[in-house]
Amino acid sequence: MKKVIAPIAIILGLNACSEMEETKNNFNKVQFGDAQPKGWIYEQMHHDLTDGFVGHLDEMVPDLIIEDDIYGKDRLTKKVKSKDVGAVNSEGEWNVQFLWWNSETQSNWWDGFIRHALLTKDKKSINKVINYVEGKLATQDPDGYIGVYADDLRYDHTTENGELWAQASLFRGLLAYYEATDDQKVLDAIIKAVDVTMKAYPIGNSTPFKTDKPFAGVGHGLTFTDICVQLFDITGDQKYLDFAKFLFDDYNLHQMAEEDILLKNLSDKNYQFEGHGVHTYEHLRSLALLAFTTQEEKYKQGYQQYLEKLATVTSISGGPIGDEWVFGRHANADSTGYEYCSLQELLDSYALIKAYDHNGRWGDKMEWLLFNAAQGARHPEHSSIAYCKSDNSYSMCGHINAKEDQHSKENRYKYSPVHKDIAVCCAPNAGRIYPYYIQNMYSTQGNVLAVDLYGPSQFTTQVNNEDVVIKQITEYPASDKIHLHVNGSSDFTLSLRVPTWAKHFTINGQSQKVDESGYVNIQKDAGDQVYEISMGFEAEISNDKQQGNYVSYGPLLFALPFEGKAEVVKTWTTEKFIDEKVAYTNDAKTTLELVKNSKIEVIKKENEEDPFKSIQLKVNFTDKNGNTVNEFMLPLGATVLRKSVF
Repeated sequence: MKKVIAPIAIILGLNACSEMEETKNNFNKVQFGDAQPKGWIYEQMHHDLTDGFVGHLDEMVPDLIIEDDIYGKDRLTKKVKSKDVGAVNSEGEWNVQFLWWNSETQSNWWDGFIRHALLTKDKKSINKVINYVEGKLATQDPDGYIGVYADDLRYDHTTENGELWAQASLFRGLLAYYEATDDQKVLDAIIKAVDVTMKAYPIGNSTPFKTDKPFAGVGHGLTFTDICVQLFDITGDQKYLDFAKFLFDDYNLHQMAEEDILLKNLSDKNYQFEGHGVHTYEHLRSLALLAFTTQEEKYKQGYQQYLEKLATVTSISGGPIGDEWVFGRHANADSTGYEYCSLQELLDSYALIKAYDHNGRWGDKMEWLLFNAAQGARHPEHSSIAYCKSDNSYSMCGHINAKEDQHSKENRYKYSPVHKDIAVCCAPNAGRIYPYYIQNMYSTQGNVLAVDLYGPSQFTTQVNNEDVVIKQITEYPASDKIHLHVNGSSDFTLSLRVPTWAKHFTINGQSQKVDESGYVNIQKDAGDQVYEISMGFEAEISNDKQQGNYVSYGPLLFALPFEGKAEVVKTWTTEKFIDEKVAYTNDAKTTLELVKNSKIEVIKKENEEDPFKSIQLKVNFTDKNGNTVNEFMLPLGATVLRKSVF
């Protein structure tokens, strides 16, 4: 049994308390490992770990993950001028970023691997994790430094670098391990390492983001605020939030390659997001943290202005433009796509916001993004993901909806367990997204336990020093029924999120009053209880004025699937790990138009354990001759080529 992370409002002190009294909505994020996957989520995660790309990426690219000991004997020095990162690249000053790339590949992959191993309790994988953690702690210098730079470079950067980014990506996984195991030496090592970094960049007397020609690594460095908030949650030490604020403020003082998060740009009504999508969406966490933990109006205004701009770049499926740069575009089902890294980073940003602003809409956004954009970017039959995917997908042969394979180096629109020809970043992040979702399914506030996200899972905590176990038995998102088992001798308030797609939310057959935050609150008395929740999903056709019409059922977006000719273009370690392209579809269904007032029949398959394959909708369309035809639509997670927005 792990402790629940310390209450935010108590830790923040007097000023922060008054801020929290103003919002009255902050809940406490629980430690990693207290929420466990069950049912279909467990099965998918266990398969990804033992038989899929999550557990075997290191075998497919040993040169990037195993052979380059970038945190140890292969640390970067002034003598290192190049680094093998797998991608085929052109000449240019910006190529200096490749020097730190393997730290991202390794640490993000290990972050997902650690979480998968601990959540699925796979013994072989856990032993591998233990060896990894011990190995990383062994790289710590006597002064406490953990990172990828030797003495002649660390903290003395004048140009593009991965100093803060390499630490942030590594420490996220190590802190997850600590939270799940209570291994104190891991926490002690990270605290010591972070102290070294904070000493090297003293608040008010240093400029960590002042560099000549910064690029991706410097921009990613702002995610060091992730570590600050994690350590603050664990220790309650205000110095970590102070350092996070310092980093954000310093970032705003300089000319950066990634400027979507600059307050001056957010306040400009004519400015639209332009930058690399992954940076844009991960930086939201740094700004949101300050908006909720300081008294300064500029952060609150910037946060609201950010959300307004975010709405224009978010696709119907929940995926934000990220293919790769936003370039001032608005989301479009045919012409804009989302990178898998962007999906993970935006989901994680929603999760941080949910902790401070306990409003049901953030749970809605997390579920919709995960079950549609993210699941829909996984290949439904073999273990691979799309580096980039679009809501309407007519081909997967390199470029977005390309009518022929141009055989260029830009192969982002294809399926692969690796994507080494582009960058080994999306595959690692695809291994992080479900564990991050699981950790954020529940939260606490005093004697209130909240169910924020739905899906088969189990949450273990304590109320009044008494053990409490909450278990969801469900086929959600394909089913609107949840059997909620609550075991424990203590009484407390159970707070249940009511999704916007819950048309008739009932508990044990009784309608419930929904509060202004989108939650139902019930008093749970001492003893074991079973609550039968029904949400009353309805198949419906909705319209987005900017993007078009779409069909949904509960938290699932549906698509008209198309036939397509697939070609294996590379085989990795075994035939189950392949790169695959899919030629432009010749399916006649591409010309069909959705009947806006169509009657929709919901069809469920018996004994199908995969929720994305267990349900389909029978919907009316018109062909090019005006005839009405019936076709079956599938959840995005069951499709390769498709049309979901009409």
